[in-house]
Amino acid sequence: VMTLTRTSLLAFVREPIAFVMGILYPLAMLVLFHTVFPWRINGGITYGEYMLPVMITMGVLMTCMQILAISVASERETGELKRLAVLPVPPWAHVTSKCLYNTILALLNVVVLMVVGRFALGIALPGAARSWGLMALTLVLTIGACTALGLAAGRLCPSSRAASGIMTPLIIVFQFVSGLFLPLAQLPTWMVDVFSVFPVRWSAELMRASFGAAEPTGAWETGKGLAVVTAWLVGGVVAAIILTRRDTVDR
Repeated sequence: VMTLTRTSLLAFVREPIAFVMGILYPLAMLVLFHTVFPWRINGGITYGEYMLPVMITMGVLMTCMQILAISVASERETGELKRLAVLPVPPWAHVTSKCLYNTILALLNVVVLMVVGRFALGIALPGAARSWGLMALTLVLTIGACTALGLAAGRLCPSSRAASGIMTPLIIVFQFVSGLFLPLAQLPTWMVDVFSVFPVRWSAELMRASFGAAEPTGAWETGKGLAVVTAWLVGGVVAAIILTRRDTVDR
């Protein structure tokens, strides 16, 4: 598990596009929105205060689902999964290494964003233990759901190009329709209702709740958000198991 995790991390660092999109992109967007939009939005919070927890969610989404799906599809395409299957390595070791790899990258994203947000941009961090607990729970559920969905998507895609072509537009769409770049109050009601089925909106809202900033939509829905993200976690795990067992590329 540790060897496979180290290999995945080295491959991530050595791939400039993955490193830029996974680590630098959320940080750049935080700085950009904080600088370009210095005024306050609905709820009396600044764009920087709104964007910091949102970009934490975006960083997790990109590293744990988009980049993972492309990575698994690449391993499938190049025969790495097939070569791994003939070695004395249990199948669960590959999955465990990907979970650990995603957790490390997600925590790195969180640390970088929070350090820059607090000390460079002056954005307040959560103050109460309950808030830190909600943040930790949200991170665990979001990392788990995104990892499971990333593994499933990687097994579905025949090549890394196909995975990139599918996942990248999806991530871009979710950035705008799930209240990440634009507050939900500025979106049409039908759009909010449709895309609230997916976990992205709820992960971002739970993260904003942990920071204690005012919610632009008017009220928190913590219980509902946790239920939706948990449901996607369970569904993602089931999908990943089924697709992995049906995929014969490493048999």
